[in-house]
Amino acid sequence: MATNFFQIQSQATFLYGVLGDYLSQEEVKLVKKAYKIADKAHSGQFRKSGEAYISHPLSVALILADLKLDYLCIVAAILHDCIEDTSVTKDEVRKQFGDQVAHIVEGVSKLTNLEFTSSSQKQAQNFQKLILAMSKDMRVMIIKLADRLHNMRTIDSMTEEKKILKAKETSELHAPIARRLGLHSIGVELDDLCFKTLHPRKHLVIERKIKKQYGNQRKTISLIKSEIESRLKFEQINATVEGRQKEPSSIYNKMKIKSRKFSEVLDMHAFRVVVENTNACYQALGHIHSLYKPIPLKFKDYISAPKPNGYQSLHTVLIGPRKMFIEVQIRSQEMDFISEYGIAAHWHYKNKDEPSKKLARNWMGSLLDIQQNTDTSIDFLESTKSDLFSDEVFVFTPGGKIIQLPLRATVLDFAYAVHTNIGKKAQKATINGNEVELLTRLKSGQTVEIITGRFVKPKPSWLDIVVTSKAKTAIKAHLKDNSKVELARLGKLLIADALKFQNIKINDVPLDKWNKCFKELNCVDFEDLYIRVGLSEIFVAVVINKLLQDINNETINTLAIKKTKGMAINFAQCCYPIPGDEVTGVLTSIRGLVLHRTNCSQLGHIKEKNAQWMEVDWKSDGSEQFEVAISCLVENRSGRLAAIANTLANLGVNIENIEQQQRPGSDRLFYITLVVSNIIELNSVLNKLNKLPHLISVGRL
Repeated sequence: MATNFFQIQSQATFLYGVLGDYLSQEEVKLVKKAYKIADKAHSGQFRKSGEAYISHPLSVALILADLKLDYLCIVAAILHDCIEDTSVTKDEVRKQFGDQVAHIVEGVSKLTNLEFTSSSQKQAQNFQKLILAMSKDMRVMIIKLADRLHNMRTIDSMTEEKKILKAKETSELHAPIARRLGLHSIGVELDDLCFKTLHPRKHLVIERKIKKQYGNQRKTISLIKSEIESRLKFEQINATVEGRQKEPSSIYNKMKIKSRKFSEVLDMHAFRVVVENTNACYQALGHIHSLYKPIPLKFKDYISAPKPNGYQSLHTVLIGPRKMFIEVQIRSQEMDFISEYGIAAHWHYKNKDEPSKKLARNWMGSLLDIQQNTDTSIDFLESTKSDLFSDEVFVFTPGGKIIQLPLRATVLDFAYAVHTNIGKKAQKATINGNEVELLTRLKSGQTVEIITGRFVKPKPSWLDIVVTSKAKTAIKAHLKDNSKVELARLGKLLIADALKFQNIKINDVPLDKWNKCFKELNCVDFEDLYIRVGLSEIFVAVVINKLLQDINNETINTLAIKKTKGMAINFAQCCYPIPGDEVTGVLTSIRGLVLHRTNCSQLGHIKEKNAQWMEVDWKSDGSEQFEVAISCLVENRSGRLAAIANTLANLGVNIENIEQQQRPGSDRLFYITLVVSNIIELNSVLNKLNKLPHLISVGRL
């Protein structure tokens, strides 16, 4: 016990030393005062690991001190478990440290017992509480993330079952929020701790491979760092260069998403180049490109188009000495500061328009918009998660303002992103001066102008066009407010027709069966159910399935679909289903029915979370076309890609996207997204490509 006492005192002393580097003496005194109160309050309490409980709030405070958070946040972190677990009250905290600390501590305390592994409805309600707590004071969420980070660092003291549940919750909720708030160090460590807990064997194997490769390449890495420093110094650019390794979780995700082997992950080693200002970033990029050969299509400019969390940097992948692939990130000192501290940088700046604050405020504003326009907590949860996990495209207004949108966003999404009033009045648009339809997908770098119409109103079909949660919730809110009668009539008609097909009249369904259906689908009454069916938030077949289970012990196990255009149907990007595939439909309130290939590796995990799924008999009428991804492995000879493109053009097949993967040796791998009508056309395409000379293999991803 004595050893434990001295460890705690040493931990507290170390914390004071870190705080002393950026806080005033008076502020550090208040932190010491908070520690004395917390130490006394937690006296006799121990963690499952056997440590004195006070070690936990001290560890949380130290994580925040590394981010250089203000003294109010540090004090609140030390006291964050006092209201919940000890006799200390909110009024006592207010009396000693003021209203701000009291409110932060109370906010964190309220989040402590929120469960995110319970039923979907309860989970969604708790998530809503968490986001609203964030909106009142962002420091509540930052403390909660630091609290979760320390709990994940000490997770080994939990049972195996609790470790798995905690890691899944952290991976799905806390790590994405940390990334969105720009808290890079916390997000990266949470990701890696979750990966280590959920996949310990894979983590160990990749960790060993990283160490082995780093050991083999240590001299080359040191040479690269030295060469970059020397070149920039020669060009009179003041810069610091640091090298780092990618974490096992980052490498595993890249291997998994892009179906690559360990040896094929390009940017295994990354170098950060920090210069004085923005101009120097682009100058340094040019000199580094003259030093090492850049890989085409592997350059990203996050300076002119920052990430939603405020991150700015130039990214480029190069071929270094001994043909080693390296990633170089170039940023200014200010960009580096925001990259390291994210939203926490707000408490370092006196300027009210400082970037991290502005971007976080915009994100919180969009979340509150969604919260106001969604009827249920589940809708809110799905909308917010779609924002947390989205990739971005960057487009411009005619005035030059950058608008960030998720991948596959449309012109109509852009209109709603500019302003809700512009979105609901959008009549037509131009991209780079050329007139386009509202359903046109956007690509980075385009300039978009929206032309509004005085008498234009949102239509139900608009829900099939947009992908952003802001646009969907705004359209649904308008339709519910202005078209309730029409939507309810449509929903009732759809249900009545489906029941009639089963030889049942809608009026013959007993009331108790309806009430059970309302409860299971989280509907208030008939009108609510009809409206949500009319909006395609609830699929008709799901309602009929619920009713038939209790009426005549029948169920609809398969849903027949002939057309998808004009319906709330989307296609999973993890498996690219096309007509002719065996498919399963998962009903979501935001995207409608999402079709997956039945053998999709993601489907089992999705089914566990969503009870509204069913097998789908999908036959297209041939007039619609769908994206599908293939891979082509070819010999590294000139004209190989052109031969593939010409073959596809002769077949009348459009290419949506091409990515090239550099491979060791003389082979090259192309990932190509095609547009086809069905699986018959796809098989014909694959047969033709297989006959090309010098093409080693071709197949569907």
